[in-house]
Amino acid sequence: MFNRSIEIEFKKWIKSPIRKPLIVRGARQVGKTSVVRKFGRENFDQVIEINLEKKDQLAVFDKAISIEDFLKRISIFFDKNAVPGNSLLFIDEIQESKNIMELLRFFAEEKPQLHIMAAGSLLEAKIDKSWSIPVGRIDYKYIYPMTFFEYLEAKKKTALLESLKNIKLGDPFDFEDLAIDLYRDYLVIGGMPEVVNSYINTGSYDEVKTILNRLHTAYIDDIRKYSRANSENKYLEQVIEYGARAAGLLFKYENFGGSTYRSREMSQAVHTVEKVMLLRQVMAVSSTRLPIISKPKRPKKMIWLDIGLVNFINNAYKELITGEYKGKIMEQIVGQSMIAGGVHKQIELYYWAKNRAEGSAEVDFCIQYGSRLVGIEVKSGNILKMRSLFSMGTSNKDTILVRISWDSLKIETYRFSGQKYELLSIPFYLVDRLPELIDQFIG
Repeated sequence: MFNRSIEIEFKKWIKSPIRKPLIVRGARQVGKTSVVRKFGRENFDQVIEINLEKKDQLAVFDKAISIEDFLKRISIFFDKNAVPGNSLLFIDEIQESKNIMELLRFFAEEKPQLHIMAAGSLLEAKIDKSWSIPVGRIDYKYIYPMTFFEYLEAKKKTALLESLKNIKLGDPFDFEDLAIDLYRDYLVIGGMPEVVNSYINTGSYDEVKTILNRLHTAYIDDIRKYSRANSENKYLEQVIEYGARAAGLLFKYENFGGSTYRSREMSQAVHTVEKVMLLRQVMAVSSTRLPIISKPKRPKKMIWLDIGLVNFINNAYKELITGEYKGKIMEQIVGQSMIAGGVHKQIELYYWAKNRAEGSAEVDFCIQYGSRLVGIEVKSGNILKMRSLFSMGTSNKDTILVRISWDSLKIETYRFSGQKYELLSIPFYLVDRLPELIDQFIG
């Protein structure tokens, strides 16, 4: 089992004096169950795992009326006692039980010394107004497909990974070609743990495609689990079938994916699929002043769960990742990488576009970083291709300007239309370190 970055946060959680039950959130098949099991084995004397998708276990534990009753059922069912400080109690697929979700608040109050973790992949979609969520009495962490740095660790490229983690602005880097070659492989296969494991063991793209096909089919089959009515299924299926084709591109709800479906139904379907974390909608902003105020009526940008799935659904394999397709998947992978940085809370990701009456300038992504806005272009260093980034910088001199490409890590200076612009240039293989590198740039 691979090491995942989220394990660092789990270790902080163990030691926290204000620890609460922890729910690990993420789409299906991103490694929630595996990482919790691994963490439990390495940090506790015993792991007691309850899987609420198993009917026999759901039948037993869903009837618990109190914390003492729940712990008694554990003792009888597993012939084990949950011992504070020594045991990790892991409740998998917690979205299957409204009752157990509500019990979590009492664990925090009555058994604060007991370490409890839960996982759920369809949680938001299954919750309705009758659910009572124990707000303030549970913590959340988010897990996504494996990042490039996690991929390197899985491939045991330890020395290269340490170099990438420690390189600073202005430092020479002698292994750029190696980093780029490995990143190109990652760009093709993506970060789904089962896919990564298969590729490392076999090196076979055919096997990768077989697994991706199975994952895609499973997501389609999941529709019935988070659909509130059979009439919604066709809209949800349209999103899952065609969402990855829109990855890295702007889209509208109306006639989504070439359908004849109306905006209202497709909007609801896209939001539902977003809740189960298969996609992220990136909304537009037109101002460079804080606070960020999005423009919900403008087209959104689609970021799909994983670049490997995007390649598979688009029928694009290694030799085909060129031209126009290459452009859109580079936006997809940068967006995916930034979203994966949201372990504590989901990253608020936008793109910047001038109001229509003011022109057509558009910057691929923007985020708030501290008290400043960051504009991010995924482009080559051709000065004419960065007019939009310069326009964003002109509208607010405090905006941090970033260019992400295959070029080296450096600070760049451009002159355009009589003005000087300073940019942070980050190679794709260092996007995982975006916040740190911004700190170096502005520090």
